[in-house]
Amino acid sequence: MSINGIGAVGYPVGRYETRRRMNRTEGNNFTGKMNNTRNTQGTGFTLHISNPEDGEAIGAMADHDSSVTVYKPKDFDPANPIYKVKIWDANGNVTERVVDVSKVDHGNCDEIDMFAYSSHLTDSGKCPSAQSAFMGAKSYYNASNNDNSLFDKKNWMGIVKEVMQMQYDAGNLKGYLDYKQFWEFLEK
Repeated sequence: MSINGIGAVGYPVGRYETRRRMNRTEGNNFTGKMNNTRNTQGTGFTLHISNPEDGEAIGAMADHDSSVTVYKPKDFDPANPIYKVKIWDANGNVTERVVDVSKVDHGNCDEIDMFAYSSHLTDSGKCPSAQSAFMGAKSYYNASNNDNSLFDKKNWMGIVKEVMQMQYDAGNLKGYLDYKQFWEFLEK
């Protein structure tokens, strides 16, 4: 029911919906669905996504004045999951990092390592909701602590557990189960 249906005459009624745009000729992988760069108007950051020389992009995030993209290298070995990560600052300067997800310390690592780890879990199918669970936990933590640093080490196990409990307390069973599945991978 719109606001017009309850006696509030004069308010315009609009329909809003989310749609996924996919050009079927571009393929069904992450890189095929996205362009090389997304400039988000008015927010001050550019999201860098694909770069064929670096490998297949399996995750990209932008926050405030930075952008992070996780690449699966062309010589990727699932038995030894090592990813290339590129970080762009507000001036377009890029820093590269190699992340061995088997060595990520979930109790003491930065956002870049955890994003690479969660991207790996989502891309490999081991925990399809890991990337979105990480992004939710990251957003919650940053908003609650006025912290926006990609490079400060945090206890992600504690952060995810706190958000998982918050979902449970709010009665959001689906949210709770998504965070719980991610939490279980962090506990291993």
